Amino acid sequence: MSAADKNWHLSGEYAENCSCVYLCPCIFTNSTAPSIPATEEAGDHCIAAMALNIQDGQFGDVSLSDLSFMLILKTGLVMSAGEWTTAIIIDDKASPAQREALEQITSGQAGGPLAMLLPLIKEFAGIHYGDIQFHLEENKRSVVVPGMIEIGVEGYLSRRQNSEPFYIDNVGHPVSSRLALGLATGSHVHVGGIDWDDDTGTNNGHFHSFSWSGAAKPTDYVLDRKAAS
Repeated sequence: MSAADKNWHLSGEYAENCSCVYLCPCIFTNSTAPSIPATEEAGDHCIAAMALNIQDGQFGDVSLSDLSFMLILKTGLVMSAGEWTTAIIIDDKASPAQREALEQITSGQAGGPLAMLLPLIKEFAGIHYGDIQFHLEENKRSVVVPGMIEIGVEGYLSRRQNSEPFYIDNVGHPVSSRLALGLATGSHVHVGGIDWDDDTGTNNGHFHSFSWSGAAKPTDYVLDRKAAS
């Protein structure tokens, strides 16, 4: 059975910081609008760090529950133009079989949402392993991988008295079609030659639950200007 034919699913919680000022325009323009970096350090690039904490997961007969992984992106200011550099971080608690499964999923070889990114990637900055510490507290998420990653996001609360952040729906984001909107509380990324530090508190962040499977196809998403019109 090939990797793409494997029966697999993942569900859990996700958090992301990116180098754009709040609100990242990629989300509501199908990644066709130029990003506006919050700091000069990002230069003519968008840098994003996405962390996924698996609460329930299975790849064939391999359990992936209670593991985490991260996707690190460095792209041009217009993400849909491609030329991406990507790096992967996989939980160092994973067994050899779990590592192999997560490598296939995160590389897009096993199908699913990340397969949509393959045409956009020019350079792969490697698979790295670390102690991924994912913390969830009401409207806050934080992720630490010692020596590589430290990110945090806090939901941007609505003025309605319901303690809920703003949400954006029906988006073509690979993690979830619905995202909470938030501000980063700190962004520090040093992995695979991708380096970024931002403590301004003005850059963009998201979080939400997620549910993935190998049934998702790249054709479920369209990354071009026509889709935004």
